[in-house]
Amino acid sequence: MKKWLVLALLGHAILTVLAQNPTKIAEVKKRYTTYPFSDPDPIASAQKLYPYFRFDGFTNTAIEKEWKTVILENDYIRVQIMPEIGGKIWSAYDKIGKRDYIYNNGVVKFRDIAMRGPWTSGGIEANYGIIGHTPNTSTAVDYLLQEHADGSASCFIHAFDLLSRSNWTLEIRLEKDKGYFSTRSFWSNGNAIEQPYYTWMNLGVAAGEDLKFLYPGNRYIGHDGDAHSWPIDGEGRDLSNYRENAFGSSKSYHVLGAHSKAFGVYYKERDHGMARYALREDKLGKKIFLWSQAGDGQIWEQLLTDRSGQYVEIQSGRLFNQNVPSSSLTPFKQIGFAPYQSDSWTEYWMPFAGIGQPKDFQLSAALQVKQQAKKLLLTVDPKRPLQDSIFALDKNGLPLGANYLTARVGEVKQLVVELKSDDSPYYLKLGGDYFDLRQHDIASTLDRPTEPSRETMIDSNQTKLLEVRDLLRFRQYGVAETLLNRLTEKQVPQLDLLLEKAKLAWFRMDYRQCYDYARQALAIDTYDAAANYYYGLAAVKLERTHDALDGFEVASLDPNWRSAAYLQLAKCHYRIKQDEPALAYVEKALVANGLNIDALQLRLLIQKRQGTALDTASYERIVRNDPFNAFIQFEEKNEVLSRQEFASEKCFELAIWYADLHEYKRAATVLNKNKPNTEMLLWLAWLTKTNPTVSQEYLARAAASNPAFVFPFREESGPVFEWAGEQLKNWKVAYLQALLYRFRNQGGKAKRLLDAVSTEPSDFGAYFAVKSSLEEDQQIDQSITAMRQATTAEPHEWRYGLRLVELLNKGKYYDQALEVSGKYHLAFPKNYILTLAHVRTLLLNKEYLLAERELQKVEILPFEGATEGHNYYVQTKLMLAYQCLQQKKYKEANLKVEESRAWPVQLGVGEPYPEGKNEILADWLAAYLQKKMGNSHGETDFLQQISQRKQPKNKFELLLQQAAVQQLTNKGIIVRGGQAVRGINQSDAVFFDQLQKGNLTAYWPGLIRHIYFEQDQRMF
Repeated sequence: MKKWLVLALLGHAILTVLAQNPTKIAEVKKRYTTYPFSDPDPIASAQKLYPYFRFDGFTNTAIEKEWKTVILENDYIRVQIMPEIGGKIWSAYDKIGKRDYIYNNGVVKFRDIAMRGPWTSGGIEANYGIIGHTPNTSTAVDYLLQEHADGSASCFIHAFDLLSRSNWTLEIRLEKDKGYFSTRSFWSNGNAIEQPYYTWMNLGVAAGEDLKFLYPGNRYIGHDGDAHSWPIDGEGRDLSNYRENAFGSSKSYHVLGAHSKAFGVYYKERDHGMARYALREDKLGKKIFLWSQAGDGQIWEQLLTDRSGQYVEIQSGRLFNQNVPSSSLTPFKQIGFAPYQSDSWTEYWMPFAGIGQPKDFQLSAALQVKQQAKKLLLTVDPKRPLQDSIFALDKNGLPLGANYLTARVGEVKQLVVELKSDDSPYYLKLGGDYFDLRQHDIASTLDRPTEPSRETMIDSNQTKLLEVRDLLRFRQYGVAETLLNRLTEKQVPQLDLLLEKAKLAWFRMDYRQCYDYARQALAIDTYDAAANYYYGLAAVKLERTHDALDGFEVASLDPNWRSAAYLQLAKCHYRIKQDEPALAYVEKALVANGLNIDALQLRLLIQKRQGTALDTASYERIVRNDPFNAFIQFEEKNEVLSRQEFASEKCFELAIWYADLHEYKRAATVLNKNKPNTEMLLWLAWLTKTNPTVSQEYLARAAASNPAFVFPFREESGPVFEWAGEQLKNWKVAYLQALLYRFRNQGGKAKRLLDAVSTEPSDFGAYFAVKSSLEEDQQIDQSITAMRQATTAEPHEWRYGLRLVELLNKGKYYDQALEVSGKYHLAFPKNYILTLAHVRTLLLNKEYLLAERELQKVEILPFEGATEGHNYYVQTKLMLAYQCLQQKKYKEANLKVEESRAWPVQLGVGEPYPEGKNEILADWLAAYLQKKMGNSHGETDFLQQISQRKQPKNKFELLLQQAAVQQLTNKGIIVRGGQAVRGINQSDAVFFDQLQKGNLTAYWPGLIRHIYFEQDQRMF
């Protein structure tokens, strides 16, 4: 009887541990204090951001707004998702610890930080494409709610990225019995060519003095790939402690050097934290971003939230760093997203508490370990119900001791594992998880090189060719072409050079040239897969069918190109209705890459045309990874349902996919399902050209349509526009065609198209803005004329006035620029961008008092890294000081010098730490003033201050520092020598001579302009 009672009690205990309620999922409306964004830019953006446009309207005036939210909740975790704000995971709440373990911003406060402007802090943001913050980060995405048979639930979010023409889907899943949630990414390149490859998850956590970064490693690299010591820096500071980062400016640490699957944060005083876990090959990169702890970082706390406090970003990426082009000079280069490649990976996000600083994380638990002789003391925070043996293992996997653990999720347990000897174990095994107890040991440090090899640094031409390759992968096509044209076949391997030229020619839509370069490459190596593949692609465009087949067939010998090559062969056969070989090649493409979504779609399309039973495995594979797939939706429901910001572009992409396969009727049907814009109407006319009556109707509709915010970027539109230009003599066709050519490195062709337009629009300023941009670098006067036409066409669009002011200043028509800037400033008095342009123009016209008044009134909502407002402030104050000095008003001059050292917050720049301040010019003028007033000691003090300042980057400030050292030396005062200045030209030498002679009038106005007059440059 007692035996049965024990078993019954044990069974009850097991049920208590294992029983959980199913995960709940719901869509609810939540009201947030919101600082909205507005004012989209109608002017076609520069190449890096094109075809996206920016938003420039930000405000300090809040509204109350209801937002759609999706809530996932089990017994332990509650997750909130915002599908109207990029699908951001807004918060994650630990119900056991009763705390947010991901930064939960109490307001929706959009500020100018992302690629397109608006961004909100906190939560988890998924980034795919070319750089963060993604173009979709603040606008609506597609989303779908699912409940699963196992009691878990998922929210899928999805968007089509225009920059890379790729589709990404994120499944946010919460299982009923887990103390964490997971995110499964699926990212697919549906292009025939390589695309940029960038993907990072960006998570916010609360800042705090007790915050510790749990980032195993011994080095960190910057965006530029330069390597530094981690966690202890050269000054002895432990950078893994938040409080020890109270120096310098904002920081980015990409940590590496340890073989670890998890990283996270720990708050020592509160004894809790959070961790992110993933297979290491899925996410190599782990990054920390910290705002400066001085005023220049604190200002962003005020800008990005109301009462939620400062935050820190911890991030995970597929690559080791978020590399900028200069990183290509280091081992940390850029990889490409191969044609038709699809990648999928999963990450897990968990809270932990009550165990001290963890030793390691696995999906079963967060674990703390201490050893006392032959005892292992374990403190465990379970992340799933535990009823498992826990084994201590040596380095060969042999057991050293064991114990048994039963615990509920979040129920912290302590237990002892008795060891056979004093030897420290290497691993702990709990269920199927292995905790690595030695990943922090010096002996476990990875040997991966972080510095470029000597040979690489010597062979600068080969490095430049790799730079070209990476610039193409960054979508910096114009810079890439300029650099490529400087290289010759004698400097770099001819085959590599020809391949990069072929890729660039493809981008330029010069298929004859692409074909020729690829063919020349084949004359060097007939089996080179990339050369064969591009040879085949160009041959398709040139209608050289057999050459295309030949190229793809040879390319298929290489496993890296096999799936893409077989798919191209399948498409070649499908276009001429040879379904059997087409299907055979599709099957071969899928053997090489089972997640080739294009191949899966084509298999279903072939089967549908053949009238045979559809392959359910292909269907399920697509839908399981991308439940928003446009092809599946259209073939099933004859429509494409999408709620994302650029839903029509997603449909357009599908229409082009059908048209490429000569499925013109399907393509036209897809386009007609949405409200077609001007470009789509021209496509419809082209698709129906065999029916002249219908085609002409579409052309007429295109001619009557409004092309605002229509920005063509796909190479497939090239022949459509050429055909439409022959049928319809209308500026709209030329305008769209010019936009496409300008984007694709053919500015000259774009200019000729617009020059040939006989009847230009009277009310469409964007046309003239593009025309102006094509003239700017060669014919500034013609560029100005075109921009004046833009302001006449649309006088209420402030950006045309801004561009006109900038062009007039560039052409040194300062008086005309002041007239225009004053007019627009009066018309838009609260537009700080126009105010800054007006202040700049006032400075160019030497109206310093007026500039000072404007700067006292303006309130700037800056973008990240902006310093323009403060620079103009310093320039204004120092020029007023200079004027007072000229008038021998030394007291007033000294006052203005001191005012120049202030950091008015309303100018959008916070005050940095002292070492981050650039006050050499103020010190120099102060020294000059002291000399004029006969105060030799005061002059010496300021000169010494200049000589002791951090080495400046600007060569003119370096010259000032040199001059200060020279003057102190002349006074018999020994100081360290100034840094030698490189790149000195004749005018610099004259300037330095004037410095030595003390002729302030000759050099001061020019000096100010050289140092403080650079405009802020946005990354996008």
